[in-house]
Amino acid sequence: MRQPGETMEFFNDHDPLPLLAQIQQRHGERLHIAYQSRSPDGVLINFSIVKS
Repeated sequence: MRQPGETMEFFNDHDPLPLLAQIQQRHGERLHIAYQSRSPDGVLINFSIVKS
């Protein structure tokens, strides 16, 4: 299990909006999703576990 404060970086060739919605619905406020970049080459997103 991941610990609060840990971050996972995710790169994809397109913006995975349906996946992000599912992840946010499942994990709620415990997970922070932040775009680091959006370009024609893809998107870079950080997922962080929020300290409770």
